[in-house]
Amino acid sequence: MKNKPVKLHQLGRAVAVLAGSLLAGSAAQAMDLNPDGDWQVRWDNTFKYSGGYRLKNPDGALISPAAAKRNNDDGDRNIQRGLMSNRLDWLTEFDVQKDGFGFRVSAAGWYDTVYNRRNDNDSPSTANITSGSYNQFTNGTRTAAGQNLELLDMFAFGRVDIGDKRLSIRAGQFSQIWGTSLFFGNNGIAKGMAPIDIYKLNIPGTTAKETTMPVPQLSGTLQLTDSTSLEAYVQAKFKPTRLPPAGSYFSSADFLGPGREVFDLGTPGPGKLNYAGEIKGSHSPNFGLALNTHSDWLDTDFGFYALRYQDTSPQVFTQVPNKRYWIVYPKNVRVVGTSFGTQVGDANVSGEASVRFGQPLAAKQGSLSLAAGATNTNLGSDAIYPTGKTAHVNLSMVNVLGPSALWGGASLTGEVAANHVMSIDRNENIVDPTRNKTSVGMRMIFTPTYYQVMPGLDLSPSVNLGWSFKGNSMIDTAFPFAGSPNKGGDLVLGLTGVYLSKWTANLSYVRYLGKVDTQAMLDRDYIRFSLQTSF
Repeated sequence: MKNKPVKLHQLGRAVAVLAGSLLAGSAAQAMDLNPDGDWQVRWDNTFKYSGGYRLKNPDGALISPAAAKRNNDDGDRNIQRGLMSNRLDWLTEFDVQKDGFGFRVSAAGWYDTVYNRRNDNDSPSTANITSGSYNQFTNGTRTAAGQNLELLDMFAFGRVDIGDKRLSIRAGQFSQIWGTSLFFGNNGIAKGMAPIDIYKLNIPGTTAKETTMPVPQLSGTLQLTDSTSLEAYVQAKFKPTRLPPAGSYFSSADFLGPGREVFDLGTPGPGKLNYAGEIKGSHSPNFGLALNTHSDWLDTDFGFYALRYQDTSPQVFTQVPNKRYWIVYPKNVRVVGTSFGTQVGDANVSGEASVRFGQPLAAKQGSLSLAAGATNTNLGSDAIYPTGKTAHVNLSMVNVLGPSALWGGASLTGEVAANHVMSIDRNENIVDPTRNKTSVGMRMIFTPTYYQVMPGLDLSPSVNLGWSFKGNSMIDTAFPFAGSPNKGGDLVLGLTGVYLSKWTANLSYVRYLGKVDTQAMLDRDYIRFSLQTSF
């Protein structure tokens, strides 16, 4: 489904009518539409309001000199101290099932007032926009961050017995990920299975599962024994990763993401290049195989994987003579890997390791260029971008702690992830030498919970630390976090309240850590509040 702009009155009217009609009925009616029938029919809706407030104005060291920062300053300049988000989200889910057969449809809508007005940009000469004034968001950014409706899931599922074995099938548009990663799915097996919504990933602590985007595909699981299964999937359409919209609060590259319009190479010199479109090449279906089994002797689950996919992260190709640039998605990346999951004391410990072949690597700026008049690039074996063999490791832990004198319950969740360039196999001469071949990052979240602080109210404060021990990755410019900071990260102090198991509120303070020259988000600390309910 294409993302088409919607008007405020259209989205507002739809949300208001839906909310009114559902609230007029009982919660049970809204949740179960066929309580006495053989088929289970559910219609669930979640509404969430969220607001954010930027705590300080842009740091001069991050937006100047203009000649050096002209392609990286719009996100910083566009939303200065004050409201950085004022958003209403609606998620609707419709499920029908009986005896292992059924279908599911879900959709999401949102409206954010911040992106439907003029912004705070005060630098006409460095604003990467051609479709409007320097202090406006582009139409694409307004749609992606400010107002839209989009289809998420739309698939059917069923099962059939083949002798004494059962085959389960799903067909349609949905997302799925393999492996064990909690926070660093882009570094794991999951990277090849679904595009990632980096815009959501910028909210620290968002899990890999929450950021995967659905794609049209067919998948099946054959249960070979009680403890062993074989899985496979093939995807019918390619979707790229969703980067932060150009000029939005979490954007640090003005020429990337929805709403991109201009790549400014400076004057005197080539000047401004206009965005010319995406190059995805002819479609070669992404596919994968997985074998999952359990060892009773080790009391451990194991997974073995093999995938081929088109990379969802872009390369930028410039064509200076024609004053334009393209976004290119490399093809034919292969990956093999394995995972484990087991219990160590009270903790669930999991890990995965994989090797990628044909992994695109960061190229020197300006090295991916097209001759005058060219309109295509070769995405096959003769591609001009650099590729190599890379190794990836993720190790995670989830520890649920029982009651104590300090809390009613608590959880400690963490993950360490690393990657390394084992070899550069193609176009080594244009690899960016300033990038690190090895990168390492981690995230740790501690959440104690206090039950019945007031009648019906549970409170959960949390401490969430993400840290890049070594960033500036040659493999992924968004690993371990957006911008690939080196010796930097983020600290989030939060408080979540759940009332009557129906209303959930959260207040968080987000602070970015690091140095000016390696952490693009250093001056964008903010406070975030959200309130949501489902029925």
